[in-house]
Amino acid sequence: MANNNPCASTALYESLVHCKGTTVLPGLRPHIFYIAKSDIVTFPAPPNTVPSGGSMGALATISENFVLKADAKWKRIDIIASASNVNSESQGEAPSKTFNNTGAFRYPGNNAEAAAFCRQANADDIVYLWPQRDGQYRVLGNSMFETNTTPAQESGSAETDASGTTINVAVTDIMPSPFYTGKIETEDGDISGADGSPVAAGG
Repeated sequence: MANNNPCASTALYESLVHCKGTTVLPGLRPHIFYIAKSDIVTFPAPPNTVPSGGSMGALATISENFVLKADAKWKRIDIIASASNVNSESQGEAPSKTFNNTGAFRYPGNNAEAAAFCRQANADDIVYLWPQRDGQYRVLGNSMFETNTTPAQESGSAETDASGTTINVAVTDIMPSPFYTGKIETEDGDISGADGSPVAAGG
């Protein structure tokens, strides 16, 4: 007899296995990429169901490319990896629970360019790509909710004080910051979101 229940689960649960002896590398690589959401023509999303023959990880992976406006590129920000991090926490009440995804990215400078970025990003909807230590990129931002960027600068006072720009980011999403395996079109050439490797022209 056919299952006509429209609420039948289509998700695939799998065991979460950690192999002893495998090193888990915490932290980010020393850069992120960003782009104004207004420069994105098509914002891809993870699938709502596991593809046939796929695995549970597909539910948290964006595999299609971002389609950008003509001449638009992802721009790079160099960060202090040891002073930057991304967090995800569940929020809300069922059946409307979501995740609050936040990032704090430390740029080592108080120059005019950093101040100008702060001025613009403070009132804009920005999407960020951040790489884990293993080279896999993840997305902070989505098509459903606006990203709130709240930059801060500090000059420091003593010779040993910290000085620089902290880019604080917060956005609601249906999952922790999803993985992105598509192409990242940067000003220095295209790279793969899967591992950060260069993508050949036309690839």
